[in-house]
Order: sequence, then structure tokens, then C-alpha cells
Amino acid sequence: MDNIITYTASEARKNFYSLVKKASKGLSSYEINLRDASPVVLIGKAELESWLETMDIMASPEEAMAIARGKKDKTATPLEKILKELERK
Repeated sequence: MDNIITYTASEARKNFYSLVKKASKGLSSYEINLRDASPVVLIGKAELESWLETMDIMASPEEAMAIARGKKDKTATPLEKILKELERK
């Protein structure tokens, strides 16, 4: 999510279809400010799922360590080997 564009609730209501369409394509994200309430953010479902997956991985010490080891290792695994491993599962 690069930049979040901010709208009031009234502005967002006027442009609702356009905002939803752009957010669903991953083109933009929007903060919508409500009077007397916390702001909400409109993002595409894929973006949300990506964030949730990242939080899930980072919540697991084993997975976070595996990622760190992989970054440090810097060896490449041939695609064919990965595909064969996936077929076994």
C-alpha cells in the first residue's frame, strides 16, 4: 500500500463506486474519516489477505526464523526440485 488517500465520509459516499472499484484492483487505498468515530480504511481483499498472511507468519517464531535463514543462505533451489517436493505432499 503506497499512499492512502483520505476522504471524509460524505466525500467517500459521493465517490463510493469509484473508490471500491479502484481499491478492488489494488490501485489505491482510502482512509475514510467519520465524525465522532475512528477512521476506517478501504483496501482490496487481496491486500488485506496479504497483510493477514504476513502477520500470521511473523507471529510464528519458527516461520520468522526460517525466513531469516533463507535470506542469509542465499542459495537457489531449482524450480524442478520445488515442484517435485510439492507433488509429494
